[in-house]
Amino acid sequence: MGHLYRKIFAFLFFAFTLPAYPQIDTTGGIEDDIIDNLLGESTDESESSEIINAIESLVDDPININSADVSELQKIPYIDFNYAEKIIRHREAYGKYISREELYSIEGISPEIIQKIIPLIYIGEVKVSFDNNLNNYFPSGLYSNSVIKIRNRISKSLQPQDGYTGNKFEGTQVKMYNRLLWQYADKIQAEILTEKDAGEKAFNDFTSAHISLKNFLVFDNLILGDFNLQFGQGLALWSPYGFSKGLDAITAAKKGGNSIIPYKSTDENNFFRGIAFTASWKSFKFSGYASKNYIDASIDPAANLIFSTPADGYHRTESEIGKRKTVMETSFGMNISLKFNEDYNAGFFIYHSLFDKTFQPASNYGLAGSTFTYYSFYYDLYLLNTNIFGESVYNGKSIAGISTIQFSNGDNFIFLVSLRSYPRNYTNLHGLGFGERSKDLNNEFGIYTGIKWKVPLGLINFYFDQFKFPLNSYQDPMPSYGNELMLNLSSKPFSTIETKAAYKYQNKEIGADINNSIRITRRVRHAYSFELRKRINERLNLKCRFQLTNFDLKGVGLEKGVSFFNEFRLQVLRPLVFLGRIIFYRTDSFNSAIYEYEGGFKGMLSNIALYGEGIRWYCIIRYALFNQVELSAKYSETYKPKETTLSSGYNSINGNLDNSFYMQLDWEF
Repeated sequence: MGHLYRKIFAFLFFAFTLPAYPQIDTTGGIEDDIIDNLLGESTDESESSEIINAIESLVDDPININSADVSELQKIPYIDFNYAEKIIRHREAYGKYISREELYSIEGISPEIIQKIIPLIYIGEVKVSFDNNLNNYFPSGLYSNSVIKIRNRISKSLQPQDGYTGNKFEGTQVKMYNRLLWQYADKIQAEILTEKDAGEKAFNDFTSAHISLKNFLVFDNLILGDFNLQFGQGLALWSPYGFSKGLDAITAAKKGGNSIIPYKSTDENNFFRGIAFTASWKSFKFSGYASKNYIDASIDPAANLIFSTPADGYHRTESEIGKRKTVMETSFGMNISLKFNEDYNAGFFIYHSLFDKTFQPASNYGLAGSTFTYYSFYYDLYLLNTNIFGESVYNGKSIAGISTIQFSNGDNFIFLVSLRSYPRNYTNLHGLGFGERSKDLNNEFGIYTGIKWKVPLGLINFYFDQFKFPLNSYQDPMPSYGNELMLNLSSKPFSTIETKAAYKYQNKEIGADINNSIRITRRVRHAYSFELRKRINERLNLKCRFQLTNFDLKGVGLEKGVSFFNEFRLQVLRPLVFLGRIIFYRTDSFNSAIYEYEGGFKGMLSNIALYGEGIRWYCIIRYALFNQVELSAKYSETYKPKETTLSSGYNSINGNLDNSFYMQLDWEF
């Protein structure tokens, strides 16, 4: 192990002292850059498409800067209200943009920011609606303006797991994903996708489809099929994925909502199925929806009560299959928003959900009953260099709210303070708000302060979050509180080198199993990381990262974890790209695990928990044929020399090696 460490360090020393060339980087992925900046640490070990699909949607469906308002522009990562207003003021002063590169002429927006957002925007005319003559629905340019995208992916763990060797799973070890998408210009989109998880029997265990029409008849947007809704700051309704506290202290604190979006993910239990629309008249915008959809649930058949709603979507065993689509949710709602110029926006939203079975609460203030109604008021105001936004939601029992004020002093300093209050009896069905527990928006009070400051050394991001959980819950047997601090310095000392140095401190009370008893104890965690990126030339990028954690759980003891990885991106020829990463890690136990996001494979994002002592590495190959077909393959391997078994439960492996293979076809014509 020590010999390998010395080899890696020698390689890095050599690589990062090679001469640099000033060519434009063509090997870096905008998706991976957004992941590194906006995704915070997550302890949810998963292989998921939700987050990466949201990021890919920004690339596939860019923002038209000739028609976008301040709120729409803020959906783009890296763009705050100050930058958005500069883009709009330039458009108002000089007319429509004629090229994306024109953004470089805007004073106060750095070239680095422009370079990051260019893949996420496009230059288009202001949209014109179809008329009422349906003969014009498919104009003569239908074929030339249409795009069809096909994605097929299979993956397989190469080691026998207990669920298969013990005949616990109904299906094969292969995981399959298939998607067909048709787009006509920026007006029509239709998609159907199917997914089979490893261990499931049917290749279409999950199926989703939609058709989306933009600027059709009286509708700005009309969706038939599967969709999600995003309004306000996510306290009442939001898609099942989003950004939380990360290395960017400002961007994640505000959600760019007020929209209906086609559903493109594989989360099987958190979306709507039916019809949704948006229409506008003068300064008013109207949205409405109606949905009937089935979700997975554990049911007491005698009492007809819902005990739990598993969100993993697995249907591999007889028990999991018995929970499949056992509860129907009927939901409908409407939204009305009013915009005054570009500076004032407010809205009111109401929705109602009815379940055909009743929830049995897991605690005194858990989800109970079968009918739920939510009333939401949200606002977004711009006053000189100040942005004030927030949302308040009434669920029939209590009011949950978040209020934020953001101040920008010129182009170099942004300051934000956010106050959130989620009462103990506020229950949430489809929200995803900002907080320490973004998916459990109850029994939490917090104050978040964020700063983004451009200094001669680089860009500083800092936040300090204080929170408390006033009542005991199923997670914590007693009331608890905590705080969290993050400091990140990003700099570019040379044109080809970027560095990030970050420190994160967490001090909070949690429920822990101590001497076979669940108790409230204090957990203090220090995390240090340093990352260096170097562009060798236009074909080769290198990145390395060192992480160190100290984990002190009172009553258990001090634990430490360390990891080091090196990554490369190499474009051998124009159509051929190699990506690879090798990680060395050692932690005292799972409590001090280090989590690493793995990107680079289109449509898939993995969050891997690294604990114990071992090596993980993976390699990705992408090959494009005729600019229409791209073949991708990934091999990943985790090796723990001191272990005899890996994982647990149905995923248990008899041995110290866990490896997987992935293959994907992307076809666009």
